Amino acid sequence: MATQDGAGRDGDARRGGRAASTTGQRAELPERLHRHVATLEGVRHPTATPERHRAARDYLVDELTELGLEVQLAPFTFRGRTYHNVVAVLAGRDARRSHLLVGAHFDSTDDTPGADDNASGVAALVECARLVATRQPEAGVEFVGFDLEELQTVTGRYRVGSHALARERRSRREALAGALVLEMVGYRDPTPGAQIAPPFLGIDVPRTGDFLAAVGDTRSKDLLEGFVAGAHAATPELPLVPYRTRLRGWLLPLTRLSDNASFWDAGYPALMLTDTAFLRNPHYHRSTDTSATLDFAFMAQVTEATAGAVARLADGT
Repeated sequence: MATQDGAGRDGDARRGGRAASTTGQRAELPERLHRHVATLEGVRHPTATPERHRAARDYLVDELTELGLEVQLAPFTFRGRTYHNVVAVLAGRDARRSHLLVGAHFDSTDDTPGADDNASGVAALVECARLVATRQPEAGVEFVGFDLEELQTVTGRYRVGSHALARERRSRREALAGALVLEMVGYRDPTPGAQIAPPFLGIDVPRTGDFLAAVGDTRSKDLLEGFVAGAHAATPELPLVPYRTRLRGWLLPLTRLSDNASFWDAGYPALMLTDTAFLRNPHYHRSTDTSATLDFAFMAQVTEATAGAVARLADGT
């Protein structure tokens, strides 16, 4: 009896320690997100600031490596030069199951510090990986930093890195459970009227800019439903607005303005997770897109919601 009582007390202490640790990690999450954004903030463009552009890529490599993930630089060629996506893999228990991908682009335009676009997405990516890496899901999860999302060409081409990755996966006939793309997730404005809603959406959109939008296409129905269920369970206080577009977003081009469209075009389910960019954030693609404008408590909710959804989706529950 004494041994059993002692074991019970030890078990309670361990459970209490884990609870305290989890609570502590949650309290520290906004601070860690702020640190990532502050480090990345600044023009990260391959020709305007090549050193900062490479530094952003290398920062992501270092952060994901420190989490114990297997990290590789995945090369692709554009205009005769080699660039790299960053791919970190958390192995699953069942190697037969298709991987789930979580991604964010680490480059910026050539004239903005890019705090929300998209240092916020990269910060959330790293911290989502930290939360998910404490367990081994059934299916493997890839955490990917995309390069050259912002690079504009005379033909209007962008999303270069994700296009290369998605096209390569499709050419190898690789299955993919889905891609969750973190695209601008740090700006919140609860002022009534702060949120703009595009016409003809077919759904009601709040006029306060305090929600996370999760945008999929027709192929992404199950992925969207699984994300919403997992996100609500993990962070019920975060308002979510799910939306599905048709014809891979061509009927509403606003839904194709990030790396999710690369996966839609390759025939994979994908979601864009976003604060809705210029429909809410007045600093979009401006020199004022700085960390001082961001809401890191909101970003922490987005990160926890995404991590909860990843865990649910990767376990198939």
